[in-house]
Amino acid sequence: MTNNQLAQLVIRIGLGINMLMHGLVRLPKLSTFVTKTEAGFASTILPALLTRAFLYTLPFVELAVGIAILLGGQFTKWGYFAGGLVIAALLFGTTLKEDWSGAGLQMTYVIAFYLALRGLDSSGRGRFR
Repeated sequence: MTNNQLAQLVIRIGLGINMLMHGLVRLPKLSTFVTKTEAGFASTILPALLTRAFLYTLPFVELAVGIAILLGGQFTKWGYFAGGLVIAALLFGTTLKEDWSGAGLQMTYVIAFYLALRGLDSSGRGRFR
């Protein structure tokens, strides 16, 4: 394996485990997660029902994204894309709360998903050989 292929593997494993575990650890305490997180959006323009629905769905989406990334092939490509969309949605909410340090951290994920996607060729494998 080349250095670039190893780099692609490292980012795939890292992002995959990160997203997988974000979802997995929240599932057993889903109601607590939703209630605690929802409170932070009370002062935003987001309707409570929409916020609540998003938060109940989020861990399942994170789990699915993590699994897709770790599976490899075309699953990884679409997992990266879906992960980027999840982060974009989170970034929207975070900026509505004016949580700029949280937004900065989420921008790190945006960059990671961007770089991960850029490193793939059309087959879904690392393009650098």
